[in-house]
Amino acid sequence: MIDKIHHVGVVVPDADEALHFFRDVMCLEVTADRTIEEQGVRGVLLAVGENEIELLQPTREDTGVARYLESRGPTLHHICFRTDDIRSELQRLKTSGIKLIDEEPREGLAGEIAFIHPEAAHGVLVELAQPPDDAHSSDAKGFDHLALLVTDMKKASASWKQLVGIEVSNEVHAEARGMRIGQMPISQVVIELLVADSPQSPLAKRLDEVGESASSMVAIETKDIHSEIARYREAGYELADAAAGPLPDSITATISADQSFGLAIQLIEYRN
Repeated sequence: MIDKIHHVGVVVPDADEALHFFRDVMCLEVTADRTIEEQGVRGVLLAVGENEIELLQPTREDTGVARYLESRGPTLHHICFRTDDIRSELQRLKTSGIKLIDEEPREGLAGEIAFIHPEAAHGVLVELAQPPDDAHSSDAKGFDHLALLVTDMKKASASWKQLVGIEVSNEVHAEARGMRIGQMPISQVVIELLVADSPQSPLAKRLDEVGESASSMVAIETKDIHSEIARYREAGYELADAAAGPLPDSITATISADQSFGLAIQLIEYRN
């Protein structure tokens, strides 16, 4: 069974430098820090409520992660979902004709892991993980939402239902942003499918540039966005004042990806 987002993986050139932001400024707890020699990568997991952020630093130049970093720079690499039976999930996907990178699980920082090819998930690299019994666990809310750029909401929803058992259960029309948002909840997180309203919208132009993909961003709910903005500004980060977000009754402010090692952090407060 797949029950939640385990982590988002972010490629960074230097995990120690990235830890200054994620650990020391965001105050996230490091739950694992290990170099996996056979994969040529150092991985660091940091807890965000029930979810985690994984920092991936290449330790060799001849690896996929190193090539990804070289071609794209620091950015989101994959989204990982937790399962309690990775072998049965892989068999289910294989039987369904889903294109897999790993047909058998292998050891990773998050436990036994396997990757699904991005072609099966509208440009998103998806990881499945079966964590060990002593892994980090929490019932606290972590991420509020993640965003995926897609061209067809109906097709994307069907794909994600087949992959991990989630689908669009609610749709928000953000007219001011020129897009529709399909909401796919999993545990306490919502995965958003963003679809352009028209060929002239900024999102349509973005899709033309990058294609279907995951936005390198996580949104985290805060109860007092103004105090959070002040805290980050005091630490030397630039944020615009809070403004109305695309979701109903929300205000947001964002730490840009170039300040946070490739993963933008959106602060969101709901006023309802």
